[in-house]
Amino acid sequence: MLEDLDALMDVNEVDALLVVGNVFEVPDIYWLTGFRSPDTISYFHSKGDKPVGIAAFNAIKRIKKQSFLKRTYDLSELYLRFRKAGKRAANHPNVVYGTILQEHLTGKILGVPDHLPARILVAIQNLGYTVKVVPDLLKDARATKSKAEIKTIKKAGDATISAIEQIAKMIKKSKVGPKKQLLLKGNPLTVRDIKIALEHFLLDSGAESAEDMIAAVGKKGFDWHYLGNAKDVLKAGVPIILDVFPRLKQERYVADVTRTVVKGQPHKKVRAMFEAVIAASDAVVDALTDDAPIDEVNMACYQTLKKHGFDSTRLNPTATEGMTHGLGHGIGLEVHENPSFYDRERGFVAGHVVAIEPGVYLKAHGGVRIENDYAVTTRKPKRLTVGLDDIMYL
Repeated sequence: MLEDLDALMDVNEVDALLVVGNVFEVPDIYWLTGFRSPDTISYFHSKGDKPVGIAAFNAIKRIKKQSFLKRTYDLSELYLRFRKAGKRAANHPNVVYGTILQEHLTGKILGVPDHLPARILVAIQNLGYTVKVVPDLLKDARATKSKAEIKTIKKAGDATISAIEQIAKMIKKSKVGPKKQLLLKGNPLTVRDIKIALEHFLLDSGAESAEDMIAAVGKKGFDWHYLGNAKDVLKAGVPIILDVFPRLKQERYVADVTRTVVKGQPHKKVRAMFEAVIAASDAVVDALTDDAPIDEVNMACYQTLKKHGFDSTRLNPTATEGMTHGLGHGIGLEVHENPSFYDRERGFVAGHVVAIEPGVYLKAHGGVRIENDYAVTTRKPKRLTVGLDDIMYL
């Protein structure tokens, strides 16, 4: 959370933090300022002091009105000098950031995230400042969510669940045609059809796809990140993976939900895959709580799958079938955030929000994956994606 920044600066041994970007390309900027704009701005925070929003002209005026920052620094006069000289301030980072740091940096070591533009980093170093790249500082700060953030992620989850439900209705209404192809109003139901429909449903809820969605039909679902070709036709009797990870357009937070649907009756092996995935998900939820070691939660999944007869790359690194990806990831302003489920040395903390996505993948059948979002608490985790069955035989 924001109040953790000073402590994390101590841990990372930096005296100040500089972040540059716009909210649509650098989510850190939105999290640090609450300023929703395409304008590139700078954020500066000296340890123990109030942070400063830095920009020029209309942008600085809007920061004062629209962000939650209490301090600003106006670069309009400096930018105007460049304009009168027929130059762009952005092409002279040595002057711009030399001015900023001379005014605000009181310590010795300046911390920057690893997404700081290289030209700015080099300019600051050439000015003689000591710069330390701290790639995990903001990731760790953002990992623990406030109550307001969790409520907003729940809102994103509601939009996601609603959209998937509408897609499931389309599949349920479809008829089975030749070669088990699904037909809707007499036409083959394609991945393109459901992706376009999904975008409309999301927009109606004030959301949009953060990147794309996964729509993998039958054996193609064996590749668990296969997005789906627009011309792929949905079929009956096989698992269809729908993995949807949209972002709220206004609030910027995301959810991540997966359902695997089957039109008609699935093969008995696919049923066994569903049963194993549900059991693994239940085991993870039972283990997921404040201070639980991350790897113990991981193992709750993989050991359960093993009991059901399915392999995993966690227990068998050479496995090619079974569960061949990680258990989950943090979510927030981005689809993948901390905590990392690959960090075996840490534990979960109340306030973490995570997507849990156990899955089983077999070459002969494709994949079954079920994913829901949870907020970690001091007791059982709070499920944020509710209102849609985990098993969907339509």
